[in-house]
Amino acid sequence: MNNKNFNLEQKAKFYFLLIIFINLIVLSFTATGIIIGIKEFILNTKSTYESITCCKNICLNCLFTLHTFSIVFPWICIILFFIGIFLSIHKAISIIASSKNFINSIASAVSNNICHSLKDTILSLNLHNKITILANKNSYYAFTTGLWRPKIYLSKGICSYLTTKELTAVILHELHHKENNVPLKLFLINILCTINFFIPINKYLLMLFSSTLEKAADDSAISFSKEPLELASALVKLSKTYSTSIPHPVIPFFNEQRVVEDRITRLLGIPTNLLLNNKINMYISYILSFIIISAVYLSLFFEHKLIDHAINCKTLLCHMIRCS
Repeated sequence: MNNKNFNLEQKAKFYFLLIIFINLIVLSFTATGIIIGIKEFILNTKSTYESITCCKNICLNCLFTLHTFSIVFPWICIILFFIGIFLSIHKAISIIASSKNFINSIASAVSNNICHSLKDTILSLNLHNKITILANKNSYYAFTTGLWRPKIYLSKGICSYLTTKELTAVILHELHHKENNVPLKLFLINILCTINFFIPINKYLLMLFSSTLEKAADDSAISFSKEPLELASALVKLSKTYSTSIPHPVIPFFNEQRVVEDRITRLLGIPTNLLLNNKINMYISYILSFIIISAVYLSLFFEHKLIDHAINCKTLLCHMIRCS
C-alpha cells in the first residue's frame, strides 16, 4: 500500500505541475503576443476598416473574408485574456475574503468539550491542537481548510455518528490534506484555470488532480489504520447525510458523486478506473484545447501583410475583390 500511495502521490504532483505548466505557458504566450503585436493589431484594424468602407458603404464581399476574420480574431483573444484576468482577480479576492469570513463564522461554534473516544483518538495520533471540534451535534462533516495554515475541522455530530475506527480513518484522510497543503494548491490551480477559462482540458486535469489526491489521502489513511473497509463505510455514511446547509470550505474538492463512488468501490477492492470511462471526453477536450491554443498562438503571432491588399476606390476594388 505504501508503494501504491507513493505512486498516487507522484501522479497528483505530476497533474498539479502539468496544470501549472500548461496555464502559465498559455498565459505567458498570450500576454507576450498582445504586448508585441498590439500596435500592429491597431494599424491592421484601421487599414481593414478603410478597406471595407472604401466604396462609401460596407462591402459585404470585403467584410466576410478570411483576411477580415484574421484581423478580428486577435481582438477576440485580447478580450478573452482580459475577461480571464478580471475573473481571476475577482475569484482570488472572493476566495480570500470568503475564507476569512468562513473561519470567523465557525470560530464561535468551536467546542472544547470533546468526547472520550475522540480524545483518545487524537492522543493516539499525536494530533493535539491540530483538530478543531465544532459544536454541531445534528450535522456530520469533516474538512480541511485554510490557505496558509490549514486546519482540520470536525463536527460534534460526526463523533457519535461514526465508529472509532471510521472516525480515525476520516481524520487520517484529512491529515494527509493538511500536511500536503492541499487548500493552497487548489487555490492556485483554480485561479490559473479561471484565467484560461476557454481551455477545455483544464476541467479534466482538475478532476484528475483532485481524484488522484483523494485516493492518495485514502491510501495514506489505510497505510496507518490498516482498515480500508472502515474508511469505505465512513464515506457511505457521510455521502448519505450530505447537505448544502452543512458548512463547507470555500475551495471545494472535486467531490462529484461518481468520484466518491469510485473511491468507495476502490476501497472495497473492486477493480475500477473512473478515467477510462471518460476517454471520449478526454480526447475531445485534448483536441479542442489544442485547436484553441493553436488558434490563439497563430492569431497573435502571425504577421498580417495588409499592405499587399490593394485599396482602389476608383475601380471599386477592396481586398482585391470588386465591390458590387
